[in-house]
Amino acid sequence: MRLKFISVLAVALLLANITQGQKAYITMGDAYFKQFDFKKALQSYARAIKKDSNNTHVIQNIADSYRLMNDWQNAEPWYAKLANSSTASPLNKMYYAEALRSNQKYSEAKVAYKNYMVSVPSDASVKDRLAGIDKVSELSKDNGLYTIEDLELNSPLSDFGPSFYTNGEIFFASNRQPAGKVRVTDNWTGASFLQVYEAKPDANGNLTSAEQMKGRTINGKYHEGPVAYNDKLQELYVTRSNYKKARAFTSSDKTVKLKLYRMVYLPNENRWGDQLIEAVPFNDREYSVGHAALSPDGQTLYFCSDKPGGYGGVDLYKSRRDQSGNWGAPINLGPKINTSGDEMFPFISNDSVLYFASNGHLGLGGLDVFSANPTNTKEGWSTPENLGYPINTNKDDFAYIIDKDNKVGYFTSNRDGGKGDDDIYKFIKKGVNICGLVYDAKTNDPIEGAKVVMYEVKDERGTKMTNKDGNFCFSATPKRVYKFVATKAGYLPNEVTVETDDKPANVKIPLVKEGGINLEVLVLDKKTREPIDMATVKLINTATNKEEKQQTNPDGKVFYSLEPNATYRIEGSKDLPDPEMKYLTVSTTTSTVGKTPPATLYVTLELEKVKKGVAIKIENIYYDLDKWFIRPDAAKELDKLVKVLQDNPTMEIELSSHTDCRATIKYNATLSAKRAEAAVQYIASRGVSLSRMVAAGYGESRLVNKCACEGTNIVPCTEEQHQENRRTEFKILKF
Repeated sequence: MRLKFISVLAVALLLANITQGQKAYITMGDAYFKQFDFKKALQSYARAIKKDSNNTHVIQNIADSYRLMNDWQNAEPWYAKLANSSTASPLNKMYYAEALRSNQKYSEAKVAYKNYMVSVPSDASVKDRLAGIDKVSELSKDNGLYTIEDLELNSPLSDFGPSFYTNGEIFFASNRQPAGKVRVTDNWTGASFLQVYEAKPDANGNLTSAEQMKGRTINGKYHEGPVAYNDKLQELYVTRSNYKKARAFTSSDKTVKLKLYRMVYLPNENRWGDQLIEAVPFNDREYSVGHAALSPDGQTLYFCSDKPGGYGGVDLYKSRRDQSGNWGAPINLGPKINTSGDEMFPFISNDSVLYFASNGHLGLGGLDVFSANPTNTKEGWSTPENLGYPINTNKDDFAYIIDKDNKVGYFTSNRDGGKGDDDIYKFIKKGVNICGLVYDAKTNDPIEGAKVVMYEVKDERGTKMTNKDGNFCFSATPKRVYKFVATKAGYLPNEVTVETDDKPANVKIPLVKEGGINLEVLVLDKKTREPIDMATVKLINTATNKEEKQQTNPDGKVFYSLEPNATYRIEGSKDLPDPEMKYLTVSTTTSTVGKTPPATLYVTLELEKVKKGVAIKIENIYYDLDKWFIRPDAAKELDKLVKVLQDNPTMEIELSSHTDCRATIKYNATLSAKRAEAAVQYIASRGVSLSRMVAAGYGESRLVNKCACEGTNIVPCTEEQHQENRRTEFKILKF
């Protein structure tokens, strides 16, 4: 018994020592983790995890340490443990998916993203990431647009965030060891704090070396850079740690945030000024503001911030300078640009294109570079486009800038094969290929030997002959508008217009044979007057019911050869991805009776985009005072609705009538109901089934302005304002 007791006691003491040792390693690891010294934290956690391989706290901090060091390779197995546990948090599921995507395990990443979406179905940006996985092969192809080179000035450490300066020079940030300075180490990276460097081109125009930027107030004790320079105002905006002299100011979470500072160049003294002041009134101790970019005129500042109220971790914002030179309140660039992920490193090109880095949009993994054009829409920007390989890889690719000529620029990447952690790469933008097909508009057969001439605006840029497959190719410059004119003996000439972007383009040019009677159909959006690509056009011979169907080209056109002495019905339609929206089908007729070849007929179809449940006003529907019968002028307008219903035979509508506020509420309700019912009966008399229509009289209950006549809110209005309320509308209930 005594021997057994001693054995049990020894085991208990050993377990106690192991437990105490493990706690010490965890405590030490946590201390390093809070100081952002992840390398030392991992050393302590490695010892702790050997003693207890299921310690969730340690597993979490190991995974987060590798992620924060941007080491997704080592982060993946730890996030796998967290994500696959029964109590997995949505965030760990997301990080696991991100790790798989970054490590090019795309099929597994898709499964992981879908598991995350089950937990957070509201995160719409994940759909982009899933779509990105499906497009990996496409985005990974080198489209031949760029040549890139790793700059000689790069060091074994991190060099990133290039910014144009004067005379071909660039600024950038680096944590290389500063020459002649005492090393101050950043726990997070284990290297020196970032400083601003300046690189000047050599005699051959190459950037081969760099030195720290000179100035009395730049490059202090902690992080400084990257920067943005505005040539017109000779201002420099510096992203900088929140510190003054040797003192750093921490936020409530014990970290030092970033702020934007501003310096001005003194041309008379050929140096930078002595003042490095806070550049914007929205700098804050509790969140970061950085990565400045200025519009070419210097009046709009773009930046990134993790301030509260955004769409994700880090969002892009802009601020406008007022007449006093002060920056206004930050404006979030919105959900078209920002996601639940991070959007950083904005740049505005000379032609107003926004370039930025994101890990939330459709991409190859890590940060990818995207471009977006300004629009007049509510969103303000076009859908961001991934620049693809070789600019983007499955690693972090960011800080893209391009010169005024849209040809030469720089970006940063930590891709394999570089000189250090982050490297700065130079790129030269080459021409994009525009290839096309010339084909017979009736038979769809390719036309060999057609002559294709390319024009830029009015200047001829080249001539090519199509091959046996009807194909041709030209080299073009991005962001330009080109016209292609195709001719061939025996055919009528035709032309198409193409606006190039950063990707190869494809065009199709149909040719119609001479000698017969030809038809050109143009399909336009009724509101925007823009041509509609891929709209369906049906040509129906009314005598034989023979039907031919085509889809419009990018210019909104289709071509047909017609029979003599025949009448045709022409229908145009287009489906939309949103089941709640649709282009209404439109039809018209044309005839070749009395036409002698050669001849070409032209028809334009205007398609109206409508949304289910949204009221559409029928113009010029008037009734006599206190009457509800359909006047002849109103009948003409209702006949237009009859045609819409005939062209769209499955559509069901609510037809409503409204009054102004004069007379009593009850009287107006009764009068409007009678008017709506009269309109429905009129349409039914023209052959439209009553089952497809609902009559509704809303009286004065849905005024479109403030012209109220009863109660305490009586508003005096003109006759024109009252007329706005006396209206007839229809609303689509079913397409």
